[in-house]
Amino acid sequence: MHVSYTRNDIAKALKKTIKHEFIGVLPLPMADNCFYTREDILKTVMFSITEDVYVAYGSQRLQEHRTNIPSDDTIFHHLNTLTVNTVFASFQQVNTMLLHQAAHNGVFGTPLECSVDIHKNPWYGTARDIHVLGMERVRGTNYGHGYASIECVNTKARLTLAALPLHQFTTNRQIIDFLVTEARLWANISRLFLDRGFFDMDSVDTLSRLDVLFVIPAIHNAKVKALITAAHYQSEQIPGTDCYAWITPYTMTKGKHSTTVTLVVILSPPKKPGEPLDEFAYITNIPVTLGDALELAESYRHRWGIETGYRVKEQVRGRTCSRHYPVRLLFQLLSILLYNLWQLCNLDVSGYLHWEKRTYVVILPRFKDIIADILLRG
Repeated sequence: MHVSYTRNDIAKALKKTIKHEFIGVLPLPMADNCFYTREDILKTVMFSITEDVYVAYGSQRLQEHRTNIPSDDTIFHHLNTLTVNTVFASFQQVNTMLLHQAAHNGVFGTPLECSVDIHKNPWYGTARDIHVLGMERVRGTNYGHGYASIECVNTKARLTLAALPLHQFTTNRQIIDFLVTEARLWANISRLFLDRGFFDMDSVDTLSRLDVLFVIPAIHNAKVKALITAAHYQSEQIPGTDCYAWITPYTMTKGKHSTTVTLVVILSPPKKPGEPLDEFAYITNIPVTLGDALELAESYRHRWGIETGYRVKEQVRGRTCSRHYPVRLLFQLLSILLYNLWQLCNLDVSGYLHWEKRTYVVILPRFKDIIADILLRG
């Protein structure tokens, strides 16, 4: 029989990380005669995030239990001195520490499937500087701040390997180049799944240059629509299934340049009788046969875990009304670090308990409670 892993055990494992990794690396300028320390400032921010409240309320709650807790005005006075470069450099430093722990736990011992995604958070301000991006309408706005990330898919810890803040002139080529290069410091990427936003020749050329095997769902432009229509007449049944597949070359062009990949169209039975066949088309540079065409499509669909991970990050992103972009970026990147820390916490506890179930030992609300309790006690 295994001994239970208690709340105190988890707290001990997390306390050192929170103090020396999260708090210790952010280069927050503080005057020599400042009444508060950098730890006082950032612990209050972290506490507010875990409590899912604005910093003003988080500061008030901490002041009820501890002395030397700064007000929200003091906190933002110091946070507003941050720059994009200092925030991003600190994020990379802390994430490197967390990924080192994951590597020590054997997470990266085998080739991994990874996924690249772009995430945007709504922006309601009137400023339209270089960091404000267009996006699909969400809660009354078509603008947002965003970042791109690369994450593990088929591993016991769904970690974010790298992230890149975006601005209006960031290209898909730059995103792929940076994220793949950073991820390869940790993992051997077996296959990379990207969303439709990367269905262009620059992305395909960059992936080919980096020698990455990829799957990208096809945008239904006129050419792809015609090929999907042709698939209804030329596809073959996939052995052992009710699905059909058509595999054909697909040439992408940009100016005088062109590149050819493989287009696969999967036709599946409809969800309800009388509805048309379900159509899913993707491009890939992986050699595809009728036998594995469906497996590649299903592997892409299984990346839902990454989208679930993004929703989890939203639960630890923190609340801020600051209009200062470096502060908003800090809250975005802290959500990634807290998410990775949560993944590592479960990895450690699962190993201790020999936990074989697919569910998390430490659910996110409990994880947040433990961190809040650590910070409340000082």
